[in-house]
Amino acid sequence: MSEDVSRPEARSITFDEMEDNYIEQIEALMKEGVDGILIETIFDTLNAKAAISAFMQVKERMGRDTELLLSMTASDSSGRLLSGQTVEAFVTSVMYA
Repeated sequence: MSEDVSRPEARSITFDEMEDNYIEQIEALMKEGVDGILIETIFDTLNAKAAISAFMQVKERMGRDTELLLSMTASDSSGRLLSGQTVEAFVTSVMYA
């Protein structure tokens, strides 16, 4: 997440760096034969999208039909993620996966 609330695009790591880290982790898990990948406790959709992108790349490269599950965290009674996104907006942003 951004370290500056007035600049939500400001990050200390790039999308590509985050995606590369997820690729390494997901590849290792899938090589060991996991049945599914759970991307959990999502509070930042951009981070989740890096993990989803990594999963899709590894799945295609390995030719495996591995399941993907997502678990997001609503931070309070407003029903929003910590980053401020609504549950409906989150689902819309990751529905392609």
